Amino acid sequence: MKGLAFLLCIIIILVVAIAVGSQNDAVISVNYLIAKADMTIATLIAIALGLGVVVGVLAILSSWLTLRVKLVRVQAKLKKLQKE
Repeated sequence: MKGLAFLLCIIIILVVAIAVGSQNDAVISVNYLIAKADMTIATLIAIALGLGVVVGVLAILSSWLTLRVKLVRVQAKLKKLQKE
């Protein structure tokens, strides 16, 4: 059930992104630290969305990994205490 809700959310986000992208075909100039690029607003929105997803996933994975390491340590302590 959880996976179905997640899939539905992803599909809704993609539909909204396609709708917004199809309406924004103007070309803009983007200046960033080392270069300058001309791209459509839709491309810029897609890049920003992609970077946001990547940063979010990395943040979640780092906290998950920290919790996983703590869990393994606690389980090892529990086994050690149960043997005594």
